[in-house]
Amino acid sequence: MCCRRIAFWLLALVHWAQANDINIAFWIDPVQKDIYGDISLVLKEVEKLHLEGKINDFIIVIERDNDYEIENGDDGHMKTFCDVLSYSGVSVVLDFTYEPWHEGLDFVQTYGIPYLKVDNILKPFLQMFANFLHQKNGVEVVIMTQNEQDKREVIQEMIDGFRLRTLVLNAGESNQTDFVKAIKDLRPSPGYYAIFAKGSNMNTIFDKLFKGNVFERPAEWHFVFLDTRDRVFKFRKQVEFANKFTVNPRSVCRSLRMKDAYCQSGFTFQRALLLEIFRALIDITQKNFGWLEPMQRDCNGSYSSKELVEDNQYQEFDIIDHLKVTDFMIFSTANNPNHLEDEVQLATPLTFVVNVSINMYSNEHEAITDLAVWQNGELKRINQTLSPAKRFYRIGTAEAIPWSYYRKNPQTGDLLLDSKGQPIWEGFCIDMIQTLSEKLNFDYEIVPPTSGKFGRRNTTTNEWDGLVGDLIRGETDFAVAALKMYSEREEYIDFLAPYFEQTGITIVMRKPVKQTSLFKFMTVLRVEVWMSVLGAIVSTAIVIWLLDTYSPYSARNNKKAYPYPCREFTIRESFWFALTSFTPQGGGEAPKAISARILVAAYWLFVVLMLATFTANLAAFLTVERMQTPVQSLEQLARQSRINYTVVHESDTHQYFINMDFAEKTLYRMWKELSLNASRDFHKFRVWDYPIKEQYGRILMAINSSMPVKDVEEGFRKVNERESADYAFIHDSSEIKYEITRNCNLTEVGEVFAEQPYAVAVQQGSHLGDPIGYAILELQKDRYFEELKAKYWNRSHSNCPLSEEEQGITLESLGGVFIATLCGLGLAMISLVIEVCFNKRKAKNSNIRQVKPVEETKSSQGIWHSQEEKKHKLTPPPQYEAATFRGRKIPPSITLGTEFKPGRLESRRPLTQNKSEEETVVQEQLPDYLE
Repeated sequence: MCCRRIAFWLLALVHWAQANDINIAFWIDPVQKDIYGDISLVLKEVEKLHLEGKINDFIIVIERDNDYEIENGDDGHMKTFCDVLSYSGVSVVLDFTYEPWHEGLDFVQTYGIPYLKVDNILKPFLQMFANFLHQKNGVEVVIMTQNEQDKREVIQEMIDGFRLRTLVLNAGESNQTDFVKAIKDLRPSPGYYAIFAKGSNMNTIFDKLFKGNVFERPAEWHFVFLDTRDRVFKFRKQVEFANKFTVNPRSVCRSLRMKDAYCQSGFTFQRALLLEIFRALIDITQKNFGWLEPMQRDCNGSYSSKELVEDNQYQEFDIIDHLKVTDFMIFSTANNPNHLEDEVQLATPLTFVVNVSINMYSNEHEAITDLAVWQNGELKRINQTLSPAKRFYRIGTAEAIPWSYYRKNPQTGDLLLDSKGQPIWEGFCIDMIQTLSEKLNFDYEIVPPTSGKFGRRNTTTNEWDGLVGDLIRGETDFAVAALKMYSEREEYIDFLAPYFEQTGITIVMRKPVKQTSLFKFMTVLRVEVWMSVLGAIVSTAIVIWLLDTYSPYSARNNKKAYPYPCREFTIRESFWFALTSFTPQGGGEAPKAISARILVAAYWLFVVLMLATFTANLAAFLTVERMQTPVQSLEQLARQSRINYTVVHESDTHQYFINMDFAEKTLYRMWKELSLNASRDFHKFRVWDYPIKEQYGRILMAINSSMPVKDVEEGFRKVNERESADYAFIHDSSEIKYEITRNCNLTEVGEVFAEQPYAVAVQQGSHLGDPIGYAILELQKDRYFEELKAKYWNRSHSNCPLSEEEQGITLESLGGVFIATLCGLGLAMISLVIEVCFNKRKAKNSNIRQVKPVEETKSSQGIWHSQEEKKHKLTPPPQYEAATFRGRKIPPSITLGTEFKPGRLESRRPLTQNKSEEETVVQEQLPDYLE
């Protein structure tokens, strides 16, 4: 009897011990490798806590790839789970999987097996980080994780509802280095980067990033520590102003009701959550005997509800209602969206509460600046100035003056480099990029095209090069350059509102170098005309002399008709008259004879006509000389053959002429088919001439014969070297206008044709289109582009001299007139010297007689001498006949007195007693008597 009682109590004890056992089936994904170690550590911790209960774990890996299904069949996972149910039984199922296992869920719900869903471990940290970025208006972020499990969780949470554009990279594998290249090649580069890792792994990941020069880009970095060991991070000085998300170990252990040492080395939140779940399950078994007793079940058998109740295998309670919620472990309030329609919804998942301090590293003060605190699922600001980070874009541009070009040394022409050894860009587009960066708050890097220039499509491979190709491949985020809006390009990229509309194609030539000549005015008339004019002057002068000499009615031969002195037309006077008649002063006194006057009248008519002709031709000659241009339009350039012209090889202008030539040929072929068609509907197309003017084919042939130049600089150089203006360069009108402001020798010919605007280009469907487009429209409203246009195309800034239209007729054209005047002045001075010398020589050779003074009389003394002049006796004037005829024979008709009688002076003007007045009267009246 005693033995039976002992055996009974032993069986009861064994049954009680088995009743306290909790068999937990873990459903996990293959990437959740860390859970093995955490479960083992937590089981040891439970034993150390001396809790009345034993936990047995069964881990079932839910494979979802095709290889497993091929090897084990679709129900391979269910067989494993059924084996556990058959041999050991299952008290509760802990589901750690990221996607629901619907077959297993249907089974546990059918047989009433308790089920708990454990939320993703990174979910609280992702909620905190998403709220923090929302406060900073951040949208795009790169998240780097320490292993594949964390990467899978981040991706799952992003799919479930975090509104962030995120790139998730696994940066924790030992041989994983591709993530650094992926970050550097990311287009567009986001403004936010985050690393989710434990303290020890954070050092490893950052070291890879630092060696890959990822931190050279201006961005905002966030270091989210998934444990309490943030102090082991040794790169604090290299991450100035980076944000740090840390957890206080003491507060975590306090919420776990554990010692502080538990939250130090080796601590993970998954481990802490498992400990809380095990505690809660043991607490349920202690308070409710038999509720979590392991349930054994044969998956191949069938059981009715009555049998389940009789065997005490059906647990009629909801484990969620009895699971104790602590300060650390809670049920997630958000509904998990991972369920399909018409299927059973998942249970509310378990998660944990974590309080995170958000700080900022400060290299300058070696301190940490507090920004915010994450408590109880809410973000509380400490620093109210949570400004958004600047975005970073790679902006494509191509070299084109004045849009975007490298800065060069004006003396040597060498490229100027910045502090990083990179070329310095400048130009219209570079100024616009800088303004957009300030307006939209982003940093940028200017990227030249990897191949080509603006963008050409390879018809064989259908691939683009240049700026368009870089945009399509994602090498750049958007392009700001002299990129024209072509319909072919719009099939692959998107264009925004044009920022420059007045552009097209035009022609540039060199201004003709004029042959300057001081006597250019002489070229108005030909040499034979000038010789004829000279002959007319000479012949007219000779004939006038002959007519005045031999005509009986001339003043020389007809003294009675002309008793007064008249002009005597000697050969010298005749030439002087003929020459001066060409001047506005006139020839002076004309001949008296009728025959001579007829000749003079005819000569004057000749002079008037010649002067009018010369004046009109001179004005027209100078005007035409200033306005002379070889060609005036593209049509004239195409019709002539003297001037060669070219374009830049494979440029947009070259492609334009190729397309126009193709269009002309295609239209001609279609017209020929229509005109030769026998249908009555097309008889009107049968005309004598082809109705469309063909010129682009001839232009393209001329361009190919002249050989297209390789770049714009060569084109302008060739034009500038042709001083005879026999070379033209067809190119973009804006670049030509800019070059004309810098080179005074160039001029624009004709009007702009093939006008197309310039616009900013983005990738198709890019989210950057709207903000950049709005910014461009606002700049247009503020007349910003007009200011840039005045900056780069303002001709007043150039040092070019005024054109002849602005400065008038130059001295080079009429300098000969001044030289002729100076020559006349010189000849006059030479003649004066000759006359003086001749007169002195003549006076020396002639007989000079001494004039005897008249004897003084009393009356004469009063006239000629004053009291002061008695000391200086004056010589009386000579006799009248001596002063007038000077020894020549006196005509008999003239009777002269024997001596000079001063008394005659009294009859004209009374003498004054004043000495000075007497001298003045004598000096004034002496010339009259001398004459």
